[in-house]
Amino acid sequence: MEEKQKQALKRKILQNLRDYGVIWNEKQHQVIVGDFREVQRKLAERTNLKGQKYKSKVQKYLAQPSDIDISKINPYLVTVESRDEHQRLWAYATSHWSVPVTVGYGRRIRYFVFDRQNNKLIGIVGLCDPVIGLGVRDDESIGWTKDQKTQRLYNCMTAYILGAIPPYNQVLSSKLVALTLMFPKVRKDFYQKYKDSFSVITRENKKPYLAYIDTLGAFGKSSIYNRLINWEFINYTKGQSHLHITANGSWELIRQVVQEDTFETYKFGQGPNWKMRTLRRALRELGLSEEMLSIGWQRGYYRCTLAENWQEYLLGKTNRVVWKSFNQRDLVSYWHKRWVTPRLDVLQASLESYSDQ
Repeated sequence: MEEKQKQALKRKILQNLRDYGVIWNEKQHQVIVGDFREVQRKLAERTNLKGQKYKSKVQKYLAQPSDIDISKINPYLVTVESRDEHQRLWAYATSHWSVPVTVGYGRRIRYFVFDRQNNKLIGIVGLCDPVIGLGVRDDESIGWTKDQKTQRLYNCMTAYILGAIPPYNQVLSSKLVALTLMFPKVRKDFYQKYKDSFSVITRENKKPYLAYIDTLGAFGKSSIYNRLINWEFINYTKGQSHLHITANGSWELIRQVVQEDTFETYKFGQGPNWKMRTLRRALRELGLSEEMLSIGWQRGYYRCTLAENWQEYLLGKTNRVVWKSFNQRDLVSYWHKRWVTPRLDVLQASLESYSDQ
């Protein structure tokens, strides 16, 4: 690519950042952001709101406040399938997120969380392959070596999206959605889906025991996981991200800089590390600093372990998994007793006020 074209792309990338409230200080090699939430809101509008066009087609799955008896909320999981109806409902649900929603990468399992009392949609949860390199997980949570991670990262998944949609989000149902990941169905579905698969990294047919799930809070710590059984806050990420570039329209520009075979050789299992590496290469090619990725958006890191001996297993000290004794009924009962019953009047008022909007 000619230098003149590179300079034009560079100017356009910088303009795209400015359009979303991100300023690149060339002299100090520093990203300046006035309001992280506003940046994410604008990015979310670009990436998520397309799903709103499906509202009329998925209306039968959407609850009105009058459809909900808070004391009778009882969730069940439905696997998201490739059929059009499911894809429309998923797209509509993600349109309520205030941060950009990715499509996930590598292995994916997605669920709708429905309410048994009315068969309306409470919320959604999506699991995907974990990031290959994440310091807060590798050093502070699990404490494994590179070789141990190579062998057992296969037994971890990341919740890349999780939460309730209106009006269920008015009654602390996002906490309930987080609890559904402990339903035995999730780890059993994971086993059935991947029991005959081979790991891309090691080319081995590994036992697909889902022992560890993690996620990141959208902005620092998250109220969803705060004081929630079996969800533990570990620490914050370092604040690097690619979303302020890839979700603002610049990813299409980056593709013009990096050789096309870079995208053709992208493999399952490489995840966002591959995207970060590609961005770094493109930024260098354009004469921009890799520090552009250091946006300072520190996110809270949480883990949800499904095995009693999760750490021993992930470190390769045992090949036997001892599952935690979670069952669906007890988890739902815990949510009602701990989070709903003590504040039922407040939640009911919140639900009713939503109907006035």
